[in-house]
Amino acid sequence: MGRHSIPGPDDSADDYQDPGRRDSGPVEPDASPLRGYQDEAGGAAPGDGFFAGSQGEPDEPPTRALTTTGSQRTWDSGEWTGSHRAITPGRRKVSPAVIAALVAVVVVVGAFILWRFFGDALSSRSQQAAARCVEGEVTVAVLADPTIADQVRTLADTYSKTADPVGDKCVKVAVQPADSDAVINGFVGQWPGDLGERPALWIPASSVSEARLESAAGAKTVSNSRPLVSSPVLLAIRPELKAALSQQNWSTLPALQNNPSGLDDLNLPGWGALKLALPLTGDADATYLAAEAVAAASAPQGAPATAGVGAVHTLLAGQPKLADTNATTALDALVNAADPAAAPVHAVVTTEQQLFKRGADLPDAAQKLGSWTPPGPAAVADYPAVLLGGDWLSQEQISAASEFDRFMRKPDQLAEFAKAGFRAEGAAAPQSPVTDFAPMAQPLSVGDNETRATMAAGISAPAQGQTVTIMLDQSMNTDEGGKSRLANVTTALDARLQALPAGSAVGLWTFDGVAGRSEVSTGPLADPVGGQPRSAVLKSSLDGQTASGGGAVSFTTLRLVYGEALSAFRDGQPNSVLVITAGPHTDQSLDGSGLVDYIKGAANPARPVAVNVIDFGSDSDRATWEAVAQASGGQYQNVPNSVGPELAAAVASALG
Repeated sequence: MGRHSIPGPDDSADDYQDPGRRDSGPVEPDASPLRGYQDEAGGAAPGDGFFAGSQGEPDEPPTRALTTTGSQRTWDSGEWTGSHRAITPGRRKVSPAVIAALVAVVVVVGAFILWRFFGDALSSRSQQAAARCVEGEVTVAVLADPTIADQVRTLADTYSKTADPVGDKCVKVAVQPADSDAVINGFVGQWPGDLGERPALWIPASSVSEARLESAAGAKTVSNSRPLVSSPVLLAIRPELKAALSQQNWSTLPALQNNPSGLDDLNLPGWGALKLALPLTGDADATYLAAEAVAAASAPQGAPATAGVGAVHTLLAGQPKLADTNATTALDALVNAADPAAAPVHAVVTTEQQLFKRGADLPDAAQKLGSWTPPGPAAVADYPAVLLGGDWLSQEQISAASEFDRFMRKPDQLAEFAKAGFRAEGAAAPQSPVTDFAPMAQPLSVGDNETRATMAAGISAPAQGQTVTIMLDQSMNTDEGGKSRLANVTTALDARLQALPAGSAVGLWTFDGVAGRSEVSTGPLADPVGGQPRSAVLKSSLDGQTASGGGAVSFTTLRLVYGEALSAFRDGQPNSVLVITAGPHTDQSLDGSGLVDYIKGAANPARPVAVNVIDFGSDSDRATWEAVAQASGGQYQNVPNSVGPELAAAVASALG
């Protein structure tokens, strides 16, 4: 057999000499087989699948393996391959430990890559955003009612850090608290510098303020508006008062306010009249909203809420006198009094959220503070997010304000409002010792924005005074309570005039069956008239009135007084004429329909002068007086006599 011959079946394996061996020494018994062996010529390794130097035919399955015995190698069920190698039967196997190690390496490497990817993405987000803000920064001015400004500012800070750029500018939302009066006055006149830039977004306490803005500055000022959160209006009260109010409602409050024994009659001896404060500042529009509720509840069935405005004036006229009109002052007077009955304030119109806030800061809150919500439709501070439009805003500011509005309405942000005591959609109410966040009734609706703005103007005006000309019927000579009806009326007028703000302007006309005449010209109470303050002259004139008979030329006198009131109209205050009569008229030149036609024709929407009428008993002219009041935007009140509490309430309502 030659050196490179393949042993045949009859040849002994002992005769085989490994051509790849250079030594002639014996093979060690524990030497490895020829797996991995490569011949001198660098032939194919075992398992390559072809014979070395073959023509591309595949190997036959191996049948024998080479073993060693002593110094000789033998084949054990192996097969020659033509490259001097033997192939061991069966597949090669990879250790499980190796597989596990490889998997672990892949997982670790993958995790590292993901960590680096997301870590870099998060850490560089602000840098990437800044890199995109090639035009710098856009500031979005937001004004918010002081009762919600803190929460809005916190959300604005969060939003400014995460907001995507608008165009090529980064967004910064700047929030500042502002009372509604300051905002509205700023849009009408010169913008106050302490409010910063004119806003792109305004969040007043209620849509009443939005209505006032649209009425003053035009509807075009508002581009869109939606309620953000809400808080119902209620009365913050001393806990002792709650049972007494259980059978009351919005319409009964004016009488309780002006009746010296109002609470005594409700099983609270020694409490006297209800002392209900109606703050105008720092109270989330609560007084404006409560006034709407009082007016709606007091108006005759089927009549608009404006027909009940007189009751609102009565309520305002009887409220306790405090150092200012701030809600904090009123609440302090309520909770700090040692004797609840003798306290300067028994109750305060406020919102549920403000009550919650005060209760959270008050030790032993449940012993000093409670709440009562009048039944009926709910007066609600609805906190609209008012998106504004005007030439002071860029498109980027408008877009960013809209995006911030949407951001505040997300569940996480609404939950932050709820923690502060606001009612927010989908968010749970907090716990409170002074209110239980009971389900809210259907919200009250009193009319369109113009109606609401007009009613609100009548509420804020009493603090600034009013202009009124009193037209007094001297023919009221009926004896009531030991005095003439005229004497009882002048006593009630005296008392009410003393309570009017110093800025009020008042005049007095009288009439009998012969003529009407001006007794005191209409003007500010403090102005001198004949060397004396007008207030003193009015009192002297009223005290000197004597009853006369012979009829009443009321219709022709009103024509004179109404024309004068239009000519002497005073801006910035409600202007009115107050007619006090028992009728009937004895005019020959002007009848009822003629008087109504005159009022309708003379009325000037730019100079509104309301005719308010207090009419006694079964006056045959009642229908005319009602029509005159309605045509002029005033109110008609019928009083049965001059000795009951109805007269004082009617005068307070008309001179509220």
